[in-house]
Amino acid sequence: MKKLMAVTAVAVALAFTAGGAFASSCPKVIKEGRDAAAKMKMDDPKVKAAVAKLDEAQKLHDGGKHADSLKLANEAAADLGVKK
Repeated sequence: MKKLMAVTAVAVALAFTAGGAFASSCPKVIKEGRDAAAKMKMDDPKVKAAVAKLDEAQKLHDGGKHADSLKLANEAAADLGVKK
């Protein structure tokens, strides 16, 4: 029984820690994407599409959907040529 409780406690702690990691990563990736877009021609359809993805990623982040936000922000950053 003690072993089960210990495993459960570790699993819960990891779940909360992972959410926090996503939450702090979203703004960083979104900013990197916006900085890259600012150096490009804003009338380029590729840049417009990437900026729209970044806007949506920000909305997802603000809504607490950090995994989805991070995924979309990474897609936008890749579209803009941001290297990791």
